[in-house]
Amino acid sequence: MPLALLDSLVRRARAVVALATLSVCSIAPVGDLGAQATPHGLSRHIHGVVEEETTGRPVDGATIVVEMPGAFAGAVPTSRTLRVDSKGRFDFRDLPAAVVRLRVRAVGFAPYEERIDLTVADRLLIVHLESAATRLDKVAVRADTLVERLGRVAATSSLDAATLAATRGQTLGETIKNLPGVAVIQFGPSVAKPVIRGLNSQRVLVMNAGLRQEDQQWGTEHAPNIDSFEASGVTVVRGAATVLYGADALGGVVRVDRATLPDSGGIRGDVALNTFSNSRQGALSLSAEGGNLVLPGVGRVGYRARLTTRVAGNAGAPDYALSNTGFRELNGSVAAGVSRPWGTAEITASRFGTELGILRQAHVGNADDLTRSMTSPPADSAFTYGIGRPSQRVNHTTLRTRLTFLAPHASEFEVVYGLQFNHRREYDNHGPLRFRDVAAFNLKLFSNSLDLRWTHQRWRGTKGTIGVSALAQGNQTLGKAFLIPGFDLWQGALYAQEELALGRLSLSGGLRGDAIAQTTIPYADQGIRSPAGTRTWRDFSGSVGAAYLLADGLDVAVRVARAWRPPTVNERYAQGVHHGTAQYELGNAALTPERSQGVEATIRYNRPSLQLEAASYANRIAGFMFLQPGAPVQTIRGAFPGYRYAQTEASLRGLELSGTWNPGTRWQFIANGTAVRGTDRANGGPLFDMPADRLSLTARWQGQHARLGEWFVGTGTQLVRTQDGVPEGTVYTLPTAGYALLQLEAGSRTLALLGRQASLSVSVNNALNTRYRDYLSRYRLFVNDAGRDVVARLTMPW
Repeated sequence: MPLALLDSLVRRARAVVALATLSVCSIAPVGDLGAQATPHGLSRHIHGVVEEETTGRPVDGATIVVEMPGAFAGAVPTSRTLRVDSKGRFDFRDLPAAVVRLRVRAVGFAPYEERIDLTVADRLLIVHLESAATRLDKVAVRADTLVERLGRVAATSSLDAATLAATRGQTLGETIKNLPGVAVIQFGPSVAKPVIRGLNSQRVLVMNAGLRQEDQQWGTEHAPNIDSFEASGVTVVRGAATVLYGADALGGVVRVDRATLPDSGGIRGDVALNTFSNSRQGALSLSAEGGNLVLPGVGRVGYRARLTTRVAGNAGAPDYALSNTGFRELNGSVAAGVSRPWGTAEITASRFGTELGILRQAHVGNADDLTRSMTSPPADSAFTYGIGRPSQRVNHTTLRTRLTFLAPHASEFEVVYGLQFNHRREYDNHGPLRFRDVAAFNLKLFSNSLDLRWTHQRWRGTKGTIGVSALAQGNQTLGKAFLIPGFDLWQGALYAQEELALGRLSLSGGLRGDAIAQTTIPYADQGIRSPAGTRTWRDFSGSVGAAYLLADGLDVAVRVARAWRPPTVNERYAQGVHHGTAQYELGNAALTPERSQGVEATIRYNRPSLQLEAASYANRIAGFMFLQPGAPVQTIRGAFPGYRYAQTEASLRGLELSGTWNPGTRWQFIANGTAVRGTDRANGGPLFDMPADRLSLTARWQGQHARLGEWFVGTGTQLVRTQDGVPEGTVYTLPTAGYALLQLEAGSRTLALLGRQASLSVSVNNALNTRYRDYLSRYRLFVNDAGRDVVARLTMPW
């Protein structure tokens, strides 16, 4: 999907929180703003909206640059650039407490420049731009809240750069798992698959810097191949988002954003170091960027490069080590881009590489060993950084090119092309290949995607986008064993999204049509059921929604959506042992597409000291595809739990709650809760693999100190209810007990260290070393989840 559209979505999510919360702090008259300075004196915000002087309508497409004298002692002057969203809103965070220069540019309007003093407090601005015939000489700051003319109709949650630096986990899934509506399917410490409203894998799309992530995501143990240090922000869209993102977004979207390339200033960067005691892991990430590179025939170019490495040994449960669960990563990326009066151009190349071990207790030799492994505690094993069999090696290479062209009347054309290559190799510890360096599975996935999008100007209160997208994909199966056949996939789509503002009421609607062709390639083994053939599907997705501002700080939204997705190749033709899941999977060629119809409602309350949000939803899915447990399967590679793909009529209902209370400048209390119920309408029983009800609570004490900077100390707990929604007749005993985990944290966001402002934090996960098995852990049949883990995170600019 085009990056500008995705930028609009994530900024819209941030704006609802930032503008409805921070702007409320500015209700006092302008002269009183200084009295409302935040306690974080070294981290300021500028946020607001850009409007036409004569009509008061938002100026879409405006570019805003904040030039800073140097956020850190001795640093070269820097700048940050962003485009306003479709409502004209902007939000600059983590600015220095200094005098900065604000520059605003928009086609058809006079340029605007102003010095902004951030030494006292954050600033809430409304910039009135005049036509090109005149010039804006001053900035107006309103003494009331910004009215959300077009509020969100979808439920979203976001993590900004500062929060990511303090909470970044070993994987993307682990980082977002405490957000409302989100859980993870865990495969030890190295793999965590996001689950949104009870749906996962091919129903949850991951967007990486505006490009859909294509990395064999059909496997529940195939976690997103993304370097978590690259993320400058993460936004989770909960619920069907297929109009803008395609059939893979039936359950939701995880959007990973990267910082805008600098367009001025010399070379600078950061060094990030993370350590994890449980697996004795070390992670190091180095970045460099600048905006002063001048190329012949091109001019000034912004650039960024990053290199990341991780090394981890065996993880440990409270009573024993999880043998062969170590992993290694080596990731790198480079990006370059230009910003010109006609638009922007950017190119990014990245490579993610990992080798990871698979839990040895889950891979056994026969049915008796399998039963014994599931009913007896595993033997303890010594800690090691070595990775034995079974194991996986995964490389993911991406090339992304993005062009934007400014058109008259603040409209914009955008072109995004992506080339991705995913190479997945899985190595056996049983059978004839256990002593050879030959992959049992050797899958190569090539993906080419092209997205074109036009954002048209607001006309009679309506603003919209029209886009087309295409995907060409080919998968090669080259290993000695079989799991899925090779295939070719072709996909094309046309979509439109419109928004209408009617004072306090805003309406939105969208429609998308997809055509998908899937061609399977026969496997050269008579014993494998993998016929050649082509299947095609055509269908549409749509959504309508409304948001109404009841009062300043209180709004409600309702959305109805229809979505669909066809069966993937693994769901149709899987036949073999899936190493990462330690199970035998069998596809079903007779599967038909899923079709979903859902409704959701959201209410939000925002005040300076209290922010609350509640979202509820009901979703019916016809032809819901799932893995149904069966009898164990004995193969030459060992005995494994057996699963077969099946379909049923399903309904999912849920409730998501979140709240933040700031009773003063020193204290902060945060709560997030999620409950989801999945029902098999064919028999009235529960669906497989639904997350248990969970509640996370955090209490944080914080302040400002000359040397410690913006310090904080906190404690929290994660409460998970007993999962009593387990289908009857399940072949394997599934742990369903609830549990409670204690979390501790302390640190500083602006610690003075070696003449710089560093971010340093220490957290303790599962501080009481509690024994538990999460219902969504794929190793729950064999071992407990990880025990106590002390995590230290340091990020220092240079």
